[in-house]
Amino acid sequence: MNKITSVFDHSDYWFLDSFKLEGDHITVVLKEGIISKNSENVKITGSEKIEDCYPIEVTENSKKVNIKFIKVLAHQVVDESFAIPEEGKADGKVLCLHHESAYLKYLIDNSLVSQLIDDPILHYSLSLTDDVIDIITTQHPEVNILS
Repeated sequence: MNKITSVFDHSDYWFLDSFKLEGDHITVVLKEGIISKNSENVKITGSEKIEDCYPIEVTENSKKVNIKFIKVLAHQVVDESFAIPEEGKADGKVLCLHHESAYLKYLIDNSLVSQLIDDPILHYSLSLTDDVIDIITTQHPEVNILS
């Protein structure tokens, strides 16, 4: 990845702000989650109270990042609670480029992309706090820091 994607190296918590599909383009805006300085007690149904939990919040100090994927062949958005982690090698922590992923293999085995697309086919994912977004494309994304 490059220097602009290093923005993801400084925070483990990113939330989906917007997702826009237009033709073969997907634009995603992410907001950074910041650990609150104020703790809260949390009561989970069927269990005891957990004390001194620090919520993760989007604040006015949160970074905002715009990611644009072009030449998108397929995509899926899955609640992170139900997502199956990809096995194998991946570059990146939040914006990940996968190598030989199960999702890419599934797409190649169950569609005509390998017969119709001459360019290399790439699998990117966004591993967010609440969602996992997989994108199959032939182009590397454009990443811009908005704030």
